[in-house]
Amino acid sequence: MITAIKSRVAAFDPVYFVRCLILAELLVMLFSTALTNFIEVFIFLSFLLSRELRSRVFSSLKQPMVVMALVFYGVISAGLIYGIGPWSEKAWIWAAWRKLLLIPLAAAVYDDVLWKHRMALAFIGVATAASLVSTGGYFLGKGVYANTPSIVVQNSATQGMIFAVAAFAAVVLMKFSSQVKNRSFWMLCACAAGLISNLVFITPGRSGYLALIVLCIVTTFYWVKGWVGYILILFVLPVVLGGLLMASPIAKGRILQAIDEIRTLEQAEQETSLGIRVMMWKNTVKLIHDSNHPLIGYGTGSFVEAYRRQAAILQIPGWQGAPVGDPHNQFMRITVEHGFIGLLIFLVFIGSFFKQKITGAARIMGIGVLLAWCATSMFSGHFSTFTEGRFLMIWCAVMLTAAALPPGKVISS
Repeated sequence: MITAIKSRVAAFDPVYFVRCLILAELLVMLFSTALTNFIEVFIFLSFLLSRELRSRVFSSLKQPMVVMALVFYGVISAGLIYGIGPWSEKAWIWAAWRKLLLIPLAAAVYDDVLWKHRMALAFIGVATAASLVSTGGYFLGKGVYANTPSIVVQNSATQGMIFAVAAFAAVVLMKFSSQVKNRSFWMLCACAAGLISNLVFITPGRSGYLALIVLCIVTTFYWVKGWVGYILILFVLPVVLGGLLMASPIAKGRILQAIDEIRTLEQAEQETSLGIRVMMWKNTVKLIHDSNHPLIGYGTGSFVEAYRRQAAILQIPGWQGAPVGDPHNQFMRITVEHGFIGLLIFLVFIGSFFKQKITGAARIMGIGVLLAWCATSMFSGHFSTFTEGRFLMIWCAVMLTAAALPPGKVISS
């Protein structure tokens, strides 16, 4: 009995185990925050207990994105010292940014081209299944959430972004991966078509529409080279995507609603989704301008308190000056809490992903998602939110970590 146990322990592969855990977290986070946290605890414990995994983490420190993830987390940690917010808020924000540590952990074990391919396929499969459930809920009027039967993945914004990424990944694999066989090609094509159809005609998420636009631009950029590609991006894509969105009653309604909310901002008696964003941006810009510490900001977890004080000083009436927890702009929030130095480090952190030495389909999938998140984070905080932030950190770390095999080496699955 003891001998059998010893043999099983000796045969245990911690790298394989953690790869499965990270893959599981990427998929589970789409549906359950509690289970995501549970899996994440096991991921961190695995690295703490395994010498081989710790050694891999130290080796990953050579990669630009890993270095900058740790540097930016250092900025978050330093902001605890001088932050003006309550310690409960500061500690919560600091803990929420632990998602940055997933970058060195994922980079340490996903240096295998085959595993990058597996993660992409698993994600496409789960997202496609979710889109089918969403479509069924929409037509049957019954779904996971009674008030919004078409929403399966967290909320409309998250679902739209996830479906856009899954469709993008399917197209990239179809075009740029040498591991895709003929049968798989048509399956990926069907998945992409189903995901885009749901996103445009069923899921009412403006973040998803923006992500889809950015990812279409990235796909065209890599697919069509030279001046033809630029013409497609500048002239053809806007017409095609604009026409597609306007052909959908749901997408058209959401877009026109946003335009109307901005146009009637000054006359609105109650806050609206876009109206409150515009007011928050105006107030946040004023907050940054009047800061006594523009270089280092107000500190980690201090946005709520700094915004409240600013609104009180300016005596902004009604909903326009009501306290808010987030300005719905990732770059503004970082500037408020960490100053222009923190914003600069954050931008270098984003730029570090482009410095990763990886080529092929994995690079396209990683860079595409990064750019889509940068775009949507102009209207939200998708680097720091629970699901979108974790998805970004894991996905980009997995896709962009340096491959152990030489570029161009094909692994048959």
